Amino acid sequence: MFLRPLSKLTYGISYQSNAKFSVSRLLIEFRMPDSCVRSRTFHRSACMMVEQSRGGEKFKGEERRQRNVILPVTPVSELKDRPFPKTAACLVIGDEILNGKTVDINSGFFVKYCFNLGIDVKGIEVIPDEEEIIIEAVRRLSSKHDFVVTSGGIGTTHDDITYPSIARAYDLPLRYHQPTLDRMRSMTKGSQLMQYESHKRMALFPDRSLVIFPSETFWVPIVIVNENVHILPGIPPLFRALLSGYGRYLQGRERFVAKYVKTYRIEPQIAPMLASVQKKVESLGIKIGSYPKWKGRMVVVSLLSKENKREIMEELAREVAEKDNLRHLSLSRNRSF
Repeated sequence: MFLRPLSKLTYGISYQSNAKFSVSRLLIEFRMPDSCVRSRTFHRSACMMVEQSRGGEKFKGEERRQRNVILPVTPVSELKDRPFPKTAACLVIGDEILNGKTVDINSGFFVKYCFNLGIDVKGIEVIPDEEEIIIEAVRRLSSKHDFVVTSGGIGTTHDDITYPSIARAYDLPLRYHQPTLDRMRSMTKGSQLMQYESHKRMALFPDRSLVIFPSETFWVPIVIVNENVHILPGIPPLFRALLSGYGRYLQGRERFVAKYVKTYRIEPQIAPMLASVQKKVESLGIKIGSYPKWKGRMVVVSLLSKENKREIMEELAREVAEKDNLRHLSLSRNRSF
């Protein structure tokens, strides 16, 4: 299922000092279970899943252990030979998104995550909990893109059909994954033992999947099928934590570089100039776009390319900003205006 996050959830991405960029760990503070009871926007089952799937917390660099359970993390060496993905797509699965009951926020996080890693996102799709539609979408996206992430449909209820649907897409049987069951069991105590049998469904994966545990906090893994289909939960705290932790396994990244120029002229006045500049740099892989900002009554011109084009981007942004007929333009390095 894909559900709203807790109202009192804070998160961020930390960066390792010994690398240009590394998504290391999501910093999360959960106000549970009390906030789950108070929050009307977070489904009860989501609270239970998040609460029961974590073994400890990380917040502001301080380790907080729950029941002294710190789970093992999959070594980076196990994925060291995998090529770095160049293109990506996100498949959001859930009737609740399409009927307006729940607002999708995972795809927005995914796009920013990929941008920071230098992965070019080519598409986002939202589909219902219907097996045939899931099968078609997964096959199509997997054949076109290097990095496909699914969000939602891996819970304990009848409409959580992502695992069996993707298994059928590649003619794979479903099998219980014992390490996941062991992690689940280690965090299931007391009265929660009664719910263990229903939660076992969440460890029934397509056979021959690559199962990655990117977090020492959660028992829920990332299940990889057909080498590039990454199955993630739809609950935003879990989705963010697992995806952020997975960043350490993506080696050889080349980040995007973005430069921004702002003007108080309207788009029709600068459209000819932008078309001319885009034609000039199209072969270099530089994308140019314009985005009106109505509150500020201005237009932001975006220049986007990979890190190896940094010098060209600097020169191009300066050239655009200094054109005589666009004297109201100014060079800006900020991503927000």
